[in-house]
Amino acid sequence: MVGGSKTPRSSRALEFFQHQGALELLVFNFLLILTILTIWLFKNRRFRFLHETGGAMVYGLVMGLIIRYATKSYDLEDGAVYDCESLKSNPTTLLINVTDRVYQYEFRGEISKHNMKNDQGNAMLQKMTFDPGVFFNVLLPPIIFHAGYSLKKRHFFRNLGTILTYAFLGTAISCIVIGLIMYGFVKAMVQLGQIQAGDFHFTDCLFFGSLMSATDPVTVLAIFHELHVDTDLYTLLFGESVLNDAVAIVLTYSISIYSPKENPNVFDAAAFFQCVGNFLGIFAGSFAMGSGYAVVTALI
Repeated sequence: MVGGSKTPRSSRALEFFQHQGALELLVFNFLLILTILTIWLFKNRRFRFLHETGGAMVYGLVMGLIIRYATKSYDLEDGAVYDCESLKSNPTTLLINVTDRVYQYEFRGEISKHNMKNDQGNAMLQKMTFDPGVFFNVLLPPIIFHAGYSLKKRHFFRNLGTILTYAFLGTAISCIVIGLIMYGFVKAMVQLGQIQAGDFHFTDCLFFGSLMSATDPVTVLAIFHELHVDTDLYTLLFGESVLNDAVAIVLTYSISIYSPKENPNVFDAAAFFQCVGNFLGIFAGSFAMGSGYAVVTALI
């Protein structure tokens, strides 16, 4: 539990969060209007050096830096940490009785005791941080559906072998290469004394490599569509980007469950084949489920 000063600060905190909510709406509206005006300007001026999606990403990066380093954090300097020895797990909801008033707190995650102000203080930064669950469960399914629905089937199946090679073998090679590069940086940082030996394992570097291998060339595809490039080239890049996301997601999950019984830095054949089996099983099950839904939808 986090305790503060004896003076009640509920009214001041409520006023602070109300002003913060108004500022968040202002920031969102400003970014939306700025993005729309940028798209209109790029379309009319035929600006080819930067696509409008790239401009939107730049706006997001700049605004994120401003929010991260220029906004005011909520005051937690007088807070104290109290031990709850009776709790044996992390409850999703915590009810605290303070002077016959019960307050409800929700579990958000573990934070560092030595960095409480940076982890908890800036509530605006927390709200502006995009939730991956919203992307995977709300935004990603219609994107993949639209991609498959608008796909030119003749060109896709004509280049299916090349697309599968890029999606599976290319993603695996990219994951391994990025993982090896990161592992080399980890070893160099250990030699320089920046981190301790054992802080990062090779599986952690492979995990990062699988995340970075999930490429989504939205800007390139948009430019290809406007320039009317060769259909086969567009199909190769488009088909690989659609399958690459699915392969990278399953590969990331398979690496995350790799858990050798003894030393994590030593290769464990049993754990490796378990990860390979999970990868093939999840991918085959997902493919069968998607094919089944497609057949049922086509028949209906």
